[in-house]
Amino acid sequence: MVTKGLLVHLGCDVATVSSGDECLKVVNNEHKVVFMDVSIPGIDIYAVAVRIHEKFARRRDRPLIVALTGNTDRVTKESCMRVGMDGVILKPVSVDKMRSVLSELLDHGVLLEAQ
Repeated sequence: MVTKGLLVHLGCDVATVSSGDECLKVVNNEHKVVFMDVSIPGIDIYAVAVRIHEKFARRRDRPLIVALTGNTDRVTKESCMRVGMDGVILKPVSVDKMRSVLSELLDHGVLLEAQ
């Protein structure tokens, strides 16, 4: 819920879900970015990312997919990139960091480095 608070503070419209299935039901081409926390038990964010890709025929139609993680190991980042995520954000996340991440995502369509 910290992420939601940061996004709301930055003026974003935010929808939250509690499961991968719920995410797949509500995500549509009006969403610009989907943030998924790697550490939420019971949700395979990698499978959800793959299914989001399958749901949208063209890349420009789908929201950007970004993982949130406190894990700094290379394996986590590689796993996220392998399933087509557009970036990885390292927690904790400050307002300034989130502002910078959103700007880079919306300007370039991808996070060039783990933030």
